[in-house]
Amino acid sequence: MNRIHLAAAAAIASALVLSAPAAAERIRLVNINGYNVIDSQHLVLNGGATRHYLVTLQRHCDGLRSGAAIGTSFPSTATLSLLHMEYLSTALEERCYIDTIEPVASLEAARGMLEQRALESEAAR
Repeated sequence: MNRIHLAAAAAIASALVLSAPAAAERIRLVNINGYNVIDSQHLVLNGGATRHYLVTLQRHCDGLRSGAAIGTSFPSTATLSLLHMEYLSTALEERCYIDTIEPVASLEAARGMLEQRALESEAAR
């Protein structure tokens, strides 16, 4: 009888694990001290000379075009796991919520990734 209960418990646990959403991906940002705007939905955060992070916003953010200073909802060094809760603040007092953050080698690499994605998106249509 114990074997039946153990087998049932294992089956239930397995089903719960398979149906649970994937664990939130975490990203570590280190010493963010600058940024470069690519367009109204993308920018690269700079962490010193060697760390760069491509930020994609949930929607276009007109305040990024102004070239004014931005703020973040997180400190300059942080581990983020709930990206949809994080945002950038613009000089227009606009909150621009983050969709994704990806480490990239450089600003040029980020631009290349976005160009490639645009081409793939066009080809898929």
